[in-house]
Amino acid sequence: MKNLSHNRAFVTLTVADIFETIGTSLFNIILLTYARTFAQASLMVSLVSVATVLPGVFGIITGRLADTQSNKRGWLVGLKFIQAMLYMVLAQLITSKQVGLLLIIIAINLCSDVLGMMSSSLRMPLLQAKVTADLQEEALGINQGIGVLVQTLGQALGVSILAATGDYQLAGYLNAVMFLLAGVVLLCGYGALKLPSVPAATTPPFRQLLQQVRVAMEAGAHMNVLALLASVLLLNAVGASVDALLNLYLIDHGAALPLSFGSAVLVMNTAFVIGSVAGNLLHTGWFQKWSFRAVMLTTVVTFEGLFINLLSWQNYWVVVTVMMIGGFCMGQANPKLMASLLKVADRQIVGSLSGIINSLATISIPIGSVGLVLLANVVGPQAAYLTAMGLLLACGGCLFIRH
Repeated sequence: MKNLSHNRAFVTLTVADIFETIGTSLFNIILLTYARTFAQASLMVSLVSVATVLPGVFGIITGRLADTQSNKRGWLVGLKFIQAMLYMVLAQLITSKQVGLLLIIIAINLCSDVLGMMSSSLRMPLLQAKVTADLQEEALGINQGIGVLVQTLGQALGVSILAATGDYQLAGYLNAVMFLLAGVVLLCGYGALKLPSVPAATTPPFRQLLQQVRVAMEAGAHMNVLALLASVLLLNAVGASVDALLNLYLIDHGAALPLSFGSAVLVMNTAFVIGSVAGNLLHTGWFQKWSFRAVMLTTVVTFEGLFINLLSWQNYWVVVTVMMIGGFCMGQANPKLMASLLKVADRQIVGSLSGIINSLATISIPIGSVGLVLLANVVGPQAAYLTAMGLLLACGGCLFIRH
């Protein structure tokens, strides 16, 4: 942490990311609340929810676009100001409650989120070049851990602003200000973000790019690339369903809970956030030596324990403990994977690598959040728990496939 705090490039990227995350999380909760005020509330909220996760699907495209830009710091700054202008326009439209305008607002928010995905891919080669290899995992973990905390803060801020003022336009302006501040921070640290000069390289064809990505992934994770991607997909699918499945469990067992329903949800979610933040921040010493495969296996075993508990003991405090441990493991996993890839990947494909992982995480969300939850409601919770356990076993099996 001390070494990274003196790294101006890392500090610049992290502070800019804080402002951007506050703005994004603040406005996403505001937009959901705004959509609920329409006559077709269910449809509008569904459209907003889909538009919120849709940008991740385009990760491979935005990653490739980021890789093709030679002036990555210039593009990164420019995108923040473009996003700020988009929300200035949005703030003018959100004053009127019309379905057509809401669709335009959703489209503007979607465009900004897609640009945010491209920004994420632009940051990766900057971190790769400006942070030494032995500190990259810690840097990625700190960035992600702060993101978890700031996202929670942004959502709370959005709800508070709306409760105090009821002014949706103000939220649009605040979001624009957040992106302006992110752009200003990047401009202040612009010199520190300059990449070393390298000979100009032609952009490889898409098939060749995928081949380079495959080689980098297998070299970084020491796994067969298909097995690696399958393990991430399966674990994320189960992870996406856990919140909803646990909420259903709490509703069904409300009388037997040691706390009220609201308090039980709050304690459970707080435990997960604490575990996640701790997992993201602890990437030094022994934790840095903990391999990606070992982290994934620990996560699989932990969540298998969760579903065994739900099938048998149904002990609430076991659920809370498992959520904290699971959050810690998941906080460890992504920084480890990305750091291992940054160590071996060519700068020209780092954005694509980041985009592929983001796309995979997004694609896996409907499998869990829709498939397993639908199974729980239509067939029964036990069927969903057993299916999740099967997916976790498949994930664990993939981790033993060597390249």
